[in-house]
Amino acid sequence: MSPTSSTANEQVPDERTSLISNPPSKKHHNIAGLSALRFRLICFSLWCGTFLVAFDSTLVSTLLSDIGSHFESATQVSWLGTSYLLTVCCFTPIYGRLSDLIGRRNAHLTAMFFFTLGTFFCGMAPTMNSLIAARAIAGIGGGGVGSVSAILMTDLVDLRHRGMYQGYVNILYGVGAALGGPVGGWISDHFGWRAAFFAQVPFLLIAALFIYTFVNTPNLSNQDTEESPSWRQQLGRIDWLGSLTLALAVASLLLSMSIKTSTTKPDGTDYKLSDPLIWGLLAASAICTIAFVLVEKYYSPEPILPLKLLTRRTPLAIAISSFTMVSGQYSVLYNLPLFFTIVQNKSSSNAGAHLLPNSILIGVGSLFVGWRMRHTGKYWFLGIGCSSLMVISSIGMLAWKKDSPDWLTWLAQAPGGFGYAGVLTTSLVALMTHITRRDRSETAVATSMSYLFRTVGQVLGVAISAAIVQFVVQRDLERNIKGPDASEIIYQIRHSTSSIPQLSPANRDIAVGAYEHGLHLVFIFNLVVSVLTVLALAIVHEEEMVLSPQQTTDEEEEPRQE
Repeated sequence: MSPTSSTANEQVPDERTSLISNPPSKKHHNIAGLSALRFRLICFSLWCGTFLVAFDSTLVSTLLSDIGSHFESATQVSWLGTSYLLTVCCFTPIYGRLSDLIGRRNAHLTAMFFFTLGTFFCGMAPTMNSLIAARAIAGIGGGGVGSVSAILMTDLVDLRHRGMYQGYVNILYGVGAALGGPVGGWISDHFGWRAAFFAQVPFLLIAALFIYTFVNTPNLSNQDTEESPSWRQQLGRIDWLGSLTLALAVASLLLSMSIKTSTTKPDGTDYKLSDPLIWGLLAASAICTIAFVLVEKYYSPEPILPLKLLTRRTPLAIAISSFTMVSGQYSVLYNLPLFFTIVQNKSSSNAGAHLLPNSILIGVGSLFVGWRMRHTGKYWFLGIGCSSLMVISSIGMLAWKKDSPDWLTWLAQAPGGFGYAGVLTTSLVALMTHITRRDRSETAVATSMSYLFRTVGQVLGVAISAAIVQFVVQRDLERNIKGPDASEIIYQIRHSTSSIPQLSPANRDIAVGAYEHGLHLVFIFNLVVSVLTVLALAIVHEEEMVLSPQQTTDEEEEPRQE
């Protein structure tokens, strides 16, 4: 037995000593030597957290109208989503390194703590600003729940079955997101919006208790140490300067785009790109991005984003594809309701129903791709095929018009959901295969890297698509609506889409045409990022999957075609 294995066993003799003589069961295919019952309890505990985070995401979006009315701050409600996404994006990469330093379970509990605390403070918030701050606290933990769960699943499941378990996670995430909206709306209607936040807290505490009780795997990065360092020493090893520069870079960029698209000046006019506040934030983002790269390369001993990963073919390809595929997917999800409610004048329930094929096929796609990888051990062709389905969906959506038939609007988007799920699954397995064959100590950081690029893609996909729509709509309205009341009508159309049906027939047609034009350009943007996803995945180097930590390779990194 190797010294590493010996040390790992000594760390948790109360759990692993009685199990180590019982090798991993083929039936349950876990690589940690756990019994089938304990393995399932760990999975259940992790998936509870994932389900609750997904549930919260759509629950909050349902409450925005009630919250805006309560605080009489309807123009600020978009910041509830912005603040949450900002902290998710900034803190997600920290959890990879944190899980190496303090252990997987402790990192997961840290994420659950911040998410639960933020959710509780949302229910207590006395003002809109305090509610925005509470959502930011929840976001500190929200990103960590997903990334640490993915790291733990990589520790526990061999790569052949990793895709299947990613499919299970995607299904639960989809179910949670599907239930969050209607349940949150029902609670708000009967008990008030604050009750919708408070109702989540007991379930979050129970999920945290499950994690504390059942999730107790060894800290792989510290298996060779005879004694654990103090908390002060552990926290001192975190790349705080890198985290700060990353947070400032993303915050500046996101704030500039959010202010440009959803905020007006005190005099009622819109912000322009030439406004000092906008270009100042963009310049600050560029400077902080450069500072982040320099800190990660020259200063941080344990960087949250080791740049050496991005000098290798497969991790670089996965980073690019993670960004592009999520940018396109979230751009679609946030803009489809606009197309159906404004351009085609459908009801909100009809617009929501059009998202169901996408959600269903995300679960189906994950399971199918996971099943194929389990039986073939291959992922390159699956990744290319699934990303090509996203391109097909984007091309189909380019044909959407005001009078497009129902079969086209239902059918065109469907392949994209299947393809998106397939790319999510194959890209993670490809990255883990690459890392496992070289240095398993990089597993946590590499996983966080992929989640970092996903969250940045999520934030920018929504922000860029919103900027495209608002720019085109404003330009088209100013070009076509004339008269003494033109500025008031344009302001009303841009800030209250529900007022469009009450406009005069001429102005209504102009407004609908402007949104149709803007959304068409968004669909072109989706096509571009989908093609980039295919090109990025094409350079992934397919390698043989490592089924267990004991299965090693004699191949060195230099001879590989990287």
